[in-house]
Amino acid sequence: MNIFNQEFQKNISAAKMFIFFSRLMDRPVFDNEDREVGEIYDIVVKPSQVYPLSNGLIIRKGFPNRKYALIDWKDIERLDKDEARLRIDKSRINFGEIHDERKELTLRRDILDQQVVDTHNHKVIRVNDIQLLAVEQSLMIAHVDIGTRGLFRRLGFEKSVDWIVKVFRPKAKYLSDERLISWKYIQPLTINPVSMTIKIDVPQKNLANIPAADLGDIFLDLNANHQIALFKSLNLANKAKIFTNIDFKTQHSILSEMNDLEISELLNNIPSDEATDFLEKLPREKTKHILTLIENKYSRRLSQLLGYSGDSAGGLMTTEYIAFTKETTVQSALDQIREFKFKSEPAQFIYIIDETHHLISATNFRRLILANPQEPVLNSAFPKTYFVHLDSSVKEVAYLMEKYKYFAIPVVDEGNVLQGIITVDDILSQLISFAWRRLKKIKIIQKI
Repeated sequence: MNIFNQEFQKNISAAKMFIFFSRLMDRPVFDNEDREVGEIYDIVVKPSQVYPLSNGLIIRKGFPNRKYALIDWKDIERLDKDEARLRIDKSRINFGEIHDERKELTLRRDILDQQVVDTHNHKVIRVNDIQLLAVEQSLMIAHVDIGTRGLFRRLGFEKSVDWIVKVFRPKAKYLSDERLISWKYIQPLTINPVSMTIKIDVPQKNLANIPAADLGDIFLDLNANHQIALFKSLNLANKAKIFTNIDFKTQHSILSEMNDLEISELLNNIPSDEATDFLEKLPREKTKHILTLIENKYSRRLSQLLGYSGDSAGGLMTTEYIAFTKETTVQSALDQIREFKFKSEPAQFIYIIDETHHLISATNFRRLILANPQEPVLNSAFPKTYFVHLDSSVKEVAYLMEKYKYFAIPVVDEGNVLQGIITVDDILSQLISFAWRRLKKIKIIQKI
């Protein structure tokens, strides 16, 4: 198929406008005098577009001493599954020992056989082939092939395997079920070995739409180098989402690659209970150093939380909550809530306090929205508010949450001053961790 012959393109079906990269690899390249100059090795693409377009052709010659040359796309006259024809003379082609310009994105080096993130299905996949679409004078990346058939095509066994399958299982899904994923959902994880960052922009909006737990799973599926590269390329909101959904060992590995400013920005933007969970597992000197990097007010809050036992209400609580004085009007409260910047999904409760921060009562978003905007928030409060103390046990907290169906419960000190809240997620994490420890002990005893 001549991808540059527009008249010919008009007469062919849409299917024939697609070509797999594996069918182009290692095909001969001829100059304008019909002299063979090498073979197709790779294609350079422009990564800034939703569907990247070809920008250059890398050709290779010689064996065993390989040499490479980069050809501008405008100098290509014809390219198909049989050969490539150039508009220039071979004397104008400059071959070098290597071609490894890391500022470029190339198909063979950076995408083929590489780990990529499928932001639609929220998982990491491996690319077996790349489907290209002929668009005017260029090739455009349309899909990646993650199927077994794509792998056989790469290895040159597709026709043989197809024949065998047709003979023994003519209705097999293998013959018709192409496992192609649109490029718009794909994020390559190509690493610059110098800066340890991904060379192209991650679609932050795509990643922001992925649930935090799924984003953490995607991250943990990557190898260590890809984890660091992906993390460095993310915006702060997505960094926080990932950091709070990975294990301590991976968290520590990530932080070891960050400078003090990056660590400060990250920990200032994750919930206090998550930050506390991480800091209490570090050596004391390391924890002290990190606390000096964080904003003074937040640092004091974390230091206070670190002083509580990890299985007490004080150790489990987060200090991110919504509270208003009893005189605040409903309208004013709603306006302020809209302006709040939450480090995590806020609990659905609003706490009502006096001028000295003593807990008076509580309400929730639903009651507040349905209340008279001009009335004080106290008028929309629950008849009774249940709470726990800083030294309350996990069992006490879990009991109250289960009994009264709370998704969050306030924590007060001995003077009834509001200190924080505990969410159902915090309790579940603690109970699951406790259950696993008990299960491991039981298995050890059974072995003995």
